[in-house]
Amino acid sequence: MSELPEELAGATNTLICAPSMSRHAGGGTHCTELLNAGETPASVLWVTYTRSPSACVEAVHTSAVEPASLSVIAVGETPMEDDESLSSVSVDTVSTPSDLTGLGITLSQTLSGREDVVVCFDSLTAVLQYVELETLYEFLHAVVGQLHAADALAHFHLDPTAHDRQTVDALTSLFDAVVHVRDGDREIRTRQLL
Repeated sequence: MSELPEELAGATNTLICAPSMSRHAGGGTHCTELLNAGETPASVLWVTYTRSPSACVEAVHTSAVEPASLSVIAVGETPMEDDESLSSVSVDTVSTPSDLTGLGITLSQTLSGREDVVVCFDSLTAVLQYVELETLYEFLHAVVGQLHAADALAHFHLDPTAHDRQTVDALTSLFDAVVHVRDGDREIRTRQLL
């Protein structure tokens, strides 16, 4: 199987559709591949609704390439961690999961002045527990444009088994590429095929 970043060449915003359980039981390799997409160490930004900052740091540090810098935006009730692994990591929090305006501002501030940024957004399924589809769609439309303007490579996680087809199709329309992961296999569709 070829490398995922090669298969997604030219795509700046990718949606990874995989059941949540598969991501946490080895399916996260797609995420790790995309975090290591560049030729040189990138600045990694991890937006998380589902993991603690230290879990994000651990996932990044198990990858092949050590990032130039690492930032985590933790959304929701995040316990304050006293973890040595976070000493060199920029951690910002957005305490209210439905506060997409606050998240957008924090994201913009974190991206400001950075180059070679790779973003992981984990996960859209979690966001949909707090906001309506239309609200998330409008937010993502703005964020995808902001990431494109910042020359950032970004991927977003979605569990398609947790949503109806209309929701998945609506979100899929926002991305340059979609990676469907099923039973260890992956199918890639780029915007030209969507």
